Amino acid sequence: MAEMGLVQRLLGQDGFEPIRLVTEVSGAGEANREEIPVEQVVALLRERVYGAMTCLATLAVLVRYTAPDTSPWSRVLDVAVATGGLWAASLLADWVAHLGAHHSAPRGRAALRMLQASGQIVEAAVLPLLVLIAAAVGLLSLSNAMWIAMWILVVELGVIALLAVRMAQLRWWQKLFTITGLVGVGVLVVCIKILAH
Repeated sequence: MAEMGLVQRLLGQDGFEPIRLVTEVSGAGEANREEIPVEQVVALLRERVYGAMTCLATLAVLVRYTAPDTSPWSRVLDVAVATGGLWAASLLADWVAHLGAHHSAPRGRAALRMLQASGQIVEAAVLPLLVLIAAAVGLLSLSNAMWIAMWILVVELGVIALLAVRMAQLRWWQKLFTITGLVGVGVLVVCIKILAH
């Protein structure tokens, strides 16, 4: 226990924080670092998972209704509208919840954090949309583009899970189980689509 007190004195802390997330604002140093609240990290990861899963489910449904003569631009629009709808729902839900809890509209950092969190939904769909746009300009067939986009989202789910567990105080097998579980859900969606196709 004496060793713990020595470490705390050396670090200048009264206690340890299990997770301290810091973003680099610029290369100027410590004065330009800003701590991200844990609640914000939770919101960012949650919205990214929502966005990836919704985009994956949307693509899985659209694959079934995509014929050789289907316009790739219509699929770009379908995914963009589904993503935009979820983004708007998330943003409005946060806004209404903030109104209910704080009795005022979000301003400043609160509004920025809401936009940041809901923006994860849009960011989750960027790579799949780029693949669909590649099909629209003739670089890929639409069918291939849709399957590539779905597998990109499965990989994205794995990356999200990896980011979520990398600093968690879990045993290695618990981390692996978490990553495998989230990727497994994505793979399950794709496999069901393959079997139904």
